Amino acid sequence: MLTVGALALSVGACGKKNGSAASDEEIVYTSSWGADEPQGKLIRSIADDFTKATGTEVDLKFVGRKGTDTLPTEMNAGQGPDLFDTSTDSVGAFVAQKLAAPLDDVLDMEVPGEGKKVRDVLPESVRKASTDDGHVRFMAHTVISTAVWYDASKHAGLAPRTWDEFIDYLDKAKKDGRTPLGQDGTVNFYNAYWFYSALVRSEGAGSLSALGKDPAAWDRPAVLAAARKVEQLADGGYFQKDFMATKYPAAQDAWAQGKYDLNLNGTWLAAETGAKLAEGTEVASFQLPAGGKNSVEVGTLGWGVNAKGHNIEAAKKFLAFALQKKYEAKISDTAHNIPARPDVPAPGYLAGVQKDVAEAKYTHRTYDDMAADKNWWNNVFLPLDDELLSGKIDAATFVKTGKKKAADYLASKG
Repeated sequence: MLTVGALALSVGACGKKNGSAASDEEIVYTSSWGADEPQGKLIRSIADDFTKATGTEVDLKFVGRKGTDTLPTEMNAGQGPDLFDTSTDSVGAFVAQKLAAPLDDVLDMEVPGEGKKVRDVLPESVRKASTDDGHVRFMAHTVISTAVWYDASKHAGLAPRTWDEFIDYLDKAKKDGRTPLGQDGTVNFYNAYWFYSALVRSEGAGSLSALGKDPAAWDRPAVLAAARKVEQLADGGYFQKDFMATKYPAAQDAWAQGKYDLNLNGTWLAAETGAKLAEGTEVASFQLPAGGKNSVEVGTLGWGVNAKGHNIEAAKKFLAFALQKKYEAKISDTAHNIPARPDVPAPGYLAGVQKDVAEAKYTHRTYDDMAADKNWWNNVFLPLDDELLSGKIDAATFVKTGKKKAADYLASKG
């Protein structure tokens, strides 16, 4: 997943400091993609085309995931870029510091050459996933989600509709001598997919994030029910041996090679494992069956505008320009992801998730926004969730302990 941090840019030869634009004829863009990544190449082509079409230069710097660590500091000092990359799970931190400009007005801008406005090409679910504190805060180019992945060449049409059907499949796979589930257990935020998906797909948006905000939220029957599903997986012997010690990407690579039937993971899985996929593999997916609302995760990756930037209006024009269909098509056929525009087909192996997102009656954002409180997420919830998935504690203990930890955590914050 794209991680957006911050960046301190060096003084350039032309006298610009830390990415600030020299004039209204230029916008500065700091990208956390690599220049040689498909997304980086696409961004470069959009920037070049934008300059040709408008005359506005784009000072584009590719700094990678680790190159943006001090970006908020630079932005607060008025020396940051006009444009930056961000995502559903990262934008909240920028909004909290009043650094992410509201982009509602971009929705009414024309997409060049298409006779449509931005709001016409981005569905409500995508706009909702890109909204924080009542305003659209970034323009999405990519949709990300979570699903259970399998090889359709071996298990054609696999789509359990209930939890019992899912367990029946796991039991049969195990009986037939296969390993049903592959898990990179040293990646705690991958481990969290199980409880998170079981709870939020059933109960909808806000049901997971509430656990870090109100100790009483742990008393809801749905929380224990979701924990019991995870307990059932831990006790059932469905994962590979010593899965909690498996280091990424060993389990997902083994899944790609056909050693494990299923892997619960993000929409980037097939692209990450592409070189490892066994010959003839037909990657497909289904949503983890949890009942209830059957909410579908909709996360987004896209572009933010620095509220303290020097050329905000030109940056907004860039966003409308960048959402042309021809560029979104590259998200699909070159970057191998789901385009934010539903009128652009996703790669075949992501078509199922794209359909799930388009047809969902209820949607929620990545990790139900719980990860926004990094102290709670990293230091309290994820370690507790690991204990549940590993089988060290049962569902009842998970709920009881979680309630106490939530109370203690909130008390420590005052």
